Amino acid sequence: MSTGLILSLVLLAGALIWYGIEKSRRRSHAMDGGIHTDITLPHEAPFELYSNAFSHCSRKARLAMAELGIAYIHRPIDLVETGQYQTISPAYLKVNPAGILPVLVHNGHPIYESDYILKYAAAHAGPDAPQLTPDDPQKLAAMNEWLDYCNITNDDPLGNPEGRLGPCVPALTMPIFVTMMQCISFKKLIPGLLFHPDKKRPFFFSAAKLFGLRGLMRAKPLTDLVGDARDAARNHLKKLDDALGASQGDWILGDQFTLADITLASALLRIAETGWLDYFKSLDDLPHVAAYYERLQARPSWQTAITDKQHHLVEQGSNDLKALLKDDQLIKSTLQPLAN
Repeated sequence: MSTGLILSLVLLAGALIWYGIEKSRRRSHAMDGGIHTDITLPHEAPFELYSNAFSHCSRKARLAMAELGIAYIHRPIDLVETGQYQTISPAYLKVNPAGILPVLVHNGHPIYESDYILKYAAAHAGPDAPQLTPDDPQKLAAMNEWLDYCNITNDDPLGNPEGRLGPCVPALTMPIFVTMMQCISFKKLIPGLLFHPDKKRPFFFSAAKLFGLRGLMRAKPLTDLVGDARDAARNHLKKLDDALGASQGDWILGDQFTLADITLASALLRIAETGWLDYFKSLDDLPHVAAYYERLQARPSWQTAITDKQHHLVEQGSNDLKALLKDDQLIKSTLQPLAN
């Protein structure tokens, strides 16, 4: 056996051993939503929040913390869209073995899943915090309906877009994902291809990097996915406009600002920054949605939770997408046709 062959076999064996060890260090599994008092994480403050600047659910958590005036240490975590696969790193998987954002840590105990975090924060804020959950049983039920309406589930994030606004958001986000990938090196995509438990995501991001938005427009299943979400979201925004018009106050449930407004704020932000809100307003008269979104942006919590946490790659991706929609007629006509 030649020396070269022996060396190659040794290197191959070493690579396989490294991969096996690293794979075991990055093993993930689902975690139930809510607080886990059986887990105590290292912490420096009563409240700590692990979140991402671009994550839809992270934004909900930060808005709630800001509205409630809860002081916390922010632990920013990257997704590949903002630079790297930090959620599947061994360090983060000790915080959340599911590898999902956000995570609120209270006195060392983690609270998983954003809607649980919102309700937990509202229940554990100080005595001077505003009340973000209604006392009236009917309004409380309506609030929970809006939370579910905007929720993006981990097990089936695209499920039932016709029935709920939340599942429309990931598909509508696809174009900005593609433009943001042009700012990410292929080297940063490798950990996802090797270790991400859901291989569809890293393969999509790799294809986005390789082919760009124009190239992916040739994939009919992908354009159909976006088109279905686009048409469903248009109907949802008309429904939201009607509900806001019927509301007897500035917010979705009337005069009281609630967790429902926070989850709607996050959904509208994602729709706006990907160019869809302007598109929907060009097709339909949405005066109540437009005014509502302006009121949301004017709240002090928006500055604290959204503007101050903005990521330069999100801004770059949004600007690049807007330029493509303006200059490339194929992309514009495919994504945003002049529908009746």
